[in-house]
Amino acid sequence: MSKKIAKLLASIQRKEDVAIESILYLDPSDDADHSCAVCLANVGNEPNPFDVSSILAVLAGLRGFQTLKVARGKSYSFAVFASPLDAQTAFTHLDNAFFAATSDTSVDASDILFPHHLVSAAVKSQHPTGRIIHAFKAKRIPFSDSDTLTKPSDILAAIPGLHIVHDFISEEEEVRLLEGMEQHPWISLSERQVQHHGFVFDYDSNHIDFSKDPGQLPAWCQFLVQRMHDTLRQLMLQYPHDFDFRGFNQLTLNRYPPGSGISPHVDTHTRFDSPITSVSLLSPVQMEFRTLYYSDPTSPVTTTTPQLQPTHKTLHVQLPPRSICFMAGASRFGWEHGIRARKADVVNCTRVERALRVSLTFRGVRIREEEVKCDCVWDGLCDAKIAGGAKPDRLKEVDVGVNRHGVVGGKP
Repeated sequence: MSKKIAKLLASIQRKEDVAIESILYLDPSDDADHSCAVCLANVGNEPNPFDVSSILAVLAGLRGFQTLKVARGKSYSFAVFASPLDAQTAFTHLDNAFFAATSDTSVDASDILFPHHLVSAAVKSQHPTGRIIHAFKAKRIPFSDSDTLTKPSDILAAIPGLHIVHDFISEEEEVRLLEGMEQHPWISLSERQVQHHGFVFDYDSNHIDFSKDPGQLPAWCQFLVQRMHDTLRQLMLQYPHDFDFRGFNQLTLNRYPPGSGISPHVDTHTRFDSPITSVSLLSPVQMEFRTLYYSDPTSPVTTTTPQLQPTHKTLHVQLPPRSICFMAGASRFGWEHGIRARKADVVNCTRVERALRVSLTFRGVRIREEEVKCDCVWDGLCDAKIAGGAKPDRLKEVDVGVNRHGVVGGKP
């Protein structure tokens, strides 16, 4: 055996060892006779990601296959079947099989999946990105919320108050906005560039800096502002309790290179209206929304009950280019939002590479002091209800250099 082939086989073995080790805590069990799920170790996004569409081509040929659950940053996935019998058949077919992990989806499934009794050093050497699949009958799927929400209706049903509109602007209008931004200087931060227009908010004192003339929002975005107002009028008629809106008077632009992100945060309750509105340009991105819930179903999910330990519920929302996101109601005040720092997202089993992304975040700053209040029920996220108006610790240091406290620093 040549050194090259020996090195290749050793690499495949290391992948196999890592994959098996990663699922030990899941307590995979061969006695899960009534389960419809099969855990596939070594078929995931880390540490050796691949085009998931190729394994889907294999699974689609198995009786009763329904879906593949792929979690971010995991080296395993779960294939779900229509019945326990279908799952058992798939388990027998997949366990210890060699998967070529090709990116060519046109090849026949029999050419990329080799039963364990046909696997040889020669087969492995022909497919350097391949891997051995270890199948386990799964009693549970630990990341049931791993699917990415893509349809606006599904998003609104899952996260109340979160209104997404696809293709809110045209490609020509996208170009016009990008060209307009270049009329102003960008401020460089550690991982992105920003611009601020309109009112200046002093994040240290939690007040508006009235010493600076806010001016008007740029002329090149006025067509967008008018369209947002028209859309909001319709939404406010349908969901009057979600909105407390007086008009946009602040705009923040963010230019994100691939791989950058922003920590989970909530925009200051007392100083900004509902909604917080964001328009995405160029690259798609996956945004995470998380809220707190408690193990006791009788406990309000909106309070900070010291006797109960809260758990984060996290959902993933896909923001395509030229879409708009209105965060109102619960999504505005009761859910934190952020973006993971990574080069690619997994959108329902498909790896989507990130590129340069630009966002425009519009806010309505509450100018009159009598308007600076909040009577929401999300105590743990509300600056009005935390002693002394302090910010929750987990929201600090989001945007070093612009927002020392970070409550609104991380902008989508």
